[in-house]
Amino acid sequence: MRWIRRTLLVALCLILAGPMGAWGQLPTNELEGTWKMISRELVYPDSVVDQSDDWGPGFKILNSTHFAWGRETKDGSQVLAGGGWYEYHPEKNVYIEHIQYHSDPALAGQTIRFTARVEGDTWYHIGKLGDFKLREVWKRVDPQSVKQKISNEGRGQPETSPESSQ
Repeated sequence: MRWIRRTLLVALCLILAGPMGAWGQLPTNELEGTWKMISRELVYPDSVVDQSDDWGPGFKILNSTHFAWGRETKDGSQVLAGGGWYEYHPEKNVYIEHIQYHSDPALAGQTIRFTARVEGDTWYHIGKLGDFKLREVWKRVDPQSVKQKISNEGRGQPETSPESSQ
């Protein structure tokens, strides 16, 4: 009898916790998802250095609390990556990254405050980093185009870039 009560209690907990666990995965802000870097500029008081074409594609992934990003050189010889937790205050146009790890150890532990805005599927932000401002533009990655690409590759179809459909 004790075993039956315990089993029923566990089953009830799983039934009730299942939907709540799924609710925890619902987006809590418009930044959640995967973003592809479109442009990156270092803005100095007397010049602007465009780094958009210096590297291969870069991606940033955000859930409700954390971010991670990565970018590699076009030849694949070097990777930059980092991540941590973030704050987003759309009513103030503020995005703040609290960097917990980074391929450049000097950036680990840093906090960068960005002025940010999202227009449709494009995210613009600019923040002060040392003696320059980091200005980046990101485009939301469409999950359906990625799923289609994966499906095509699985069937031996020619590879198409998910970004080409955007």
